[in-house]
Amino acid sequence: MSEENRNENLLPVVQKPTELVPVVLPEKHQRFYDKLRDKIEAFIRDKGVNDSVANFILLAPDLFVLLARLMLDKRVGVQSKALAGVAVAYFITPVDFIPEVLVGGFGLVDDVILAVYALRKILVDIDESIVREHWNGEEDLLAVITKVVRSADDLVGKKIVKKLEETLFRKK
Repeated sequence: MSEENRNENLLPVVQKPTELVPVVLPEKHQRFYDKLRDKIEAFIRDKGVNDSVANFILLAPDLFVLLARLMLDKRVGVQSKALAGVAVAYFITPVDFIPEVLVGGFGLVDDVILAVYALRKILVDIDESIVREHWNGEEDLLAVITKVVRSADDLVGKKIVKKLEETLFRKK
């Protein structure tokens, strides 16, 4: 086998687009979205959070809904659903690297970063159009992912970003 053929075998296989199937968000996820959005907006208003950080925090509900929808979509593979599930669980659990219980809405920044890292991996495995179909955010999803990844170290520090990656990808 030539070097070129070996390298081609290492590239990810791109799935062919399939028919888009609308997914309705279950009521319990919608309630979580509404509660989370209200909490975040109140935190930003009450604490006078600067616009830069507020923009990252406000991504939390949209990312949560996107990941929850991906978990329910039959076109999404088991591994991608598992990654989405880890990210959704991280949003919900009170135990994380920057706990909301202690620091309020700012504690969602690590949740947003973990969600974006999960989405980067998910986008390798499933068609981008499927992910975009479930995105309700105002900004372009890929622009959001890029912005969060570029800002992650500045937002929470390199140590926490490394721990988030280890949590998600089981690196030791």
